[in-house]
Amino acid sequence: MEDIITGVTQWRDRLISELKDEIYSEVIWNEDNDITSYYTDKPDWCAFEALQLYIAAKYLGETVPKTVPKDLNVFEHPIYKRFIRANQSNYSLFECEWWLPVSETLMFPAKLPTGHEKTLATVGLLEAELREINAVDWKANEKTILSWRDSQGYPTDGYFKDGKADIGEVHTEYDTVSLAKFAYSIFWQAVKHSQKYGTMIILDY
Repeated sequence: MEDIITGVTQWRDRLISELKDEIYSEVIWNEDNDITSYYTDKPDWCAFEALQLYIAAKYLGETVPKTVPKDLNVFEHPIYKRFIRANQSNYSLFECEWWLPVSETLMFPAKLPTGHEKTLATVGLLEAELREINAVDWKANEKTILSWRDSQGYPTDGYFKDGKADIGEVHTEYDTVSLAKFAYSIFWQAVKHSQKYGTMIILDY
């Protein structure tokens, strides 16, 4: 474990050094295994892709699809494809899986500790994108945004009552905006956690 931490911290320090001309604020970036608190919630892929579809439709001035299928493949959706052609991938939410705890708004190619090349972005850029998305339509305050984690999202397919599991209606379609708000809330909380504790945000497979 110590070798892994050493390798990752060396990668972190090298990356910050390479970005020194673009970073003007103090960088608090913890890689200390179990010492720093980590945020582990996730929207799952369908909700994440619903958020991407919502962003794409709003950017293009098109109607957000009312529902999305449970097996949504957003890459094949016509709205998503039109957005990518028009936007040329300027959103980290469409390009990145790793966001670094840096305040500046940056997105750039870099090598991971494994040597694989990825497009990385900063938490500062992710926060700016989330604020822009909210300003387009929702205009929600933070209390409302935080509430979406529990009030929006996936419908319940089953219940647990009196010690027994009961399967209710099995849903194959989800409300697009509700899923988008659910994913948005989780990303918002991840950003706030990262800013407080100096941790990276990484999409989990």
